Amino acid sequence: MATVTLTFTNPLNVSLQANNTNGYPGADIVFFKDSEDNKIYKVGPCIAISENTITCDIEDDAKRPGNGDFIFFTKKKEINTTGIIGYFAEVDMEVTSTTKKELFAVNSEVFLSS
Repeated sequence: MATVTLTFTNPLNVSLQANNTNGYPGADIVFFKDSEDNKIYKVGPCIAISENTITCDIEDDAKRPGNGDFIFFTKKKEINTTGIIGYFAEVDMEVTSTTKKELFAVNSEVFLSS
């Protein structure tokens, strides 16, 4: 497997993550849309990031991006989920009135969003 380094004139998206960055177990996958045939090709996992370059693993026989191609990346949905994961909430409810009250409902909603 080879590597390819992509250099940009503009700042990179700050959410791009490379392999093993701060304990992150999986790299973002980089793709490009070829400006000649308008097809999307996979570059590979991002292995290093600097101020304006991205280094990716790429298959030896894979098509390489060229000048003018649109570069984008995806995050692994198994790893990158939004919201709080593995936590619980505890709620204390207190009635300060001296008259009798009835609690009709208490609800919560949990869903995976990514």
